[in-house]
Amino acid sequence: MKMKKALFLSLMICLLPNTLLAKELKEGVEYTAYPTPFPVSTGDKVEVREVFWYGCPHCFNLEKPMDKWRKEKMPANAQFIRMPAVFRENWIPHARAYYAFEALNKTEELHHALMNAIHVKRQKIMTKDQIADFVATQGVDRKEFLDAYNSFSVDSLSRQAAIMTKRYGISGVPSILVDGRYLTSASQTGMKDLFETVDYLVKKAADQRSREKPESPNN
Repeated sequence: MKMKKALFLSLMICLLPNTLLAKELKEGVEYTAYPTPFPVSTGDKVEVREVFWYGCPHCFNLEKPMDKWRKEKMPANAQFIRMPAVFRENWIPHARAYYAFEALNKTEELHHALMNAIHVKRQKIMTKDQIADFVATQGVDRKEFLDAYNSFSVDSLSRQAAIMTKRYGISGVPSILVDGRYLTSASQTGMKDLFETVDYLVKKAADQRSREKPESPNN
């Protein structure tokens, strides 16, 4: 009799609406909502923007879970991008390095390699020359990297990253912005619930986009 009762209760729980089982997420607790959305660069896709710093151990620890989420679980209507944070002058070389990697179309290889060198191999890689020396060990021409690093476009992107770090009101990294509307981080949600929160915010942002979409003149 007890076994039947337990099976019945299990079945009833399985049949409950997902909304009753899902954790209730609260604005101001698990995430922050911006009063006015910031522009995004992902067109029809909901933008998921990770703000990071190469010198941050928490950013390094987020790398594998983030890669798994974006490759296996990221909603089809979302697009992932990164932005290096710039809080201080000595963070600029890392920001320029990231955008130079992008300019050379070697982001994935060099991004992960630099994280690994700093946090696993404990190499000191902070200055332009140290980064260039490191990149050369990865099979990239040193001069080619420095040309990209010193380019006008990389300089502009790095300056913009510094401006947006302040405008987004980011106080620490890693942080995740969803569609320029919401800000969250593992320090707010806990690592276990971070991607559940991001998925929730992607859906919330998509719903808001739908409501804001102008009606067709034929309607």
